[in-house]
Amino acid sequence: MARAPILPTNQADPTGVDRLERGAIRELARRVAQVRRAYVGAIDRFQPELAVNKRYTFRLDPAVLARVYDDLDRLTDSVFLEGGQQQLWFFDSYVGVAYLRGTAQEFANLAQQSPAYQAGRQDLANLLRSRPYQDRIALIRAREFEEMKGLSGQMKADMGRLLSDGMARGLNPREIARNLTEQAGIEERRAKRIARTEITTALRRARMDEADDAADTYGTQAKQMHMSALSPTTRAHHARRHAKLFTTDQQRAWWAKDGNSINCKCSTVTVLVDDHGKPLVPGIVERARKNYQVMKSKGKGAWTEK
Repeated sequence: MARAPILPTNQADPTGVDRLERGAIRELARRVAQVRRAYVGAIDRFQPELAVNKRYTFRLDPAVLARVYDDLDRLTDSVFLEGGQQQLWFFDSYVGVAYLRGTAQEFANLAQQSPAYQAGRQDLANLLRSRPYQDRIALIRAREFEEMKGLSGQMKADMGRLLSDGMARGLNPREIARNLTEQAGIEERRAKRIARTEITTALRRARMDEADDAADTYGTQAKQMHMSALSPTTRAHHARRHAKLFTTDQQRAWWAKDGNSINCKCSTVTVLVDDHGKPLVPGIVERARKNYQVMKSKGKGAWTEK
């Protein structure tokens, strides 16, 4: 008799990485604040002096400008790109942890359902040493380095523009500092969105990557049962997918469009199916649907009103 897939134990956080996300958000906020302080501190390096009509003059000769902006560029890159591509802090402490966790979840789930998979993979350590897994990790690592490089570049452009514009207009140094602080708040929100998106995306990708590899290597027939977060902030069209079955290609395509992956806490569970695409353990879908009805009856969130 086929054994049932392993469903998430926390309906509001099916990926199980909410705590990891919060840690990444706090760390990114700390790094944004570090860069903000550097830009605010740089104002004094241009020797502001009060002139006429409450305007200020700044020392803006090319040598000073080049030196200060080079220092700010290096500082910003050192903050966001710490560790470089091979040991990037954001990957090693957060995204890579999520990918490993997703792989472990999928290993346990498939090993429970498929004796062939369990015999072939043997154990999680063997899976983590495999070439397919190492290749997948390398791709994720490169992706996250580009993500942090983009965040660093955007912050340098935004903060540098405000600093130079403020001095060109002769603004009070305190006003320039205030503008830089407000912009840093925007950068922090952008970083927060990256943390929420990249960490959950890594876990979901890990699960589907391993499901695809299991199909290629061991011939497992499976579909992905969508598990919505069913939390107060869940989007209605995300909740509607709960307990429905899709292929990995369909899931990847859905998450890739219309911002569906941004701030999304949904996950999937691989369910072994027969030649007709029906679950080998039919009750698993009904069990997930019951969980949906229980969460909906609590009336927390706009999705429960649909």
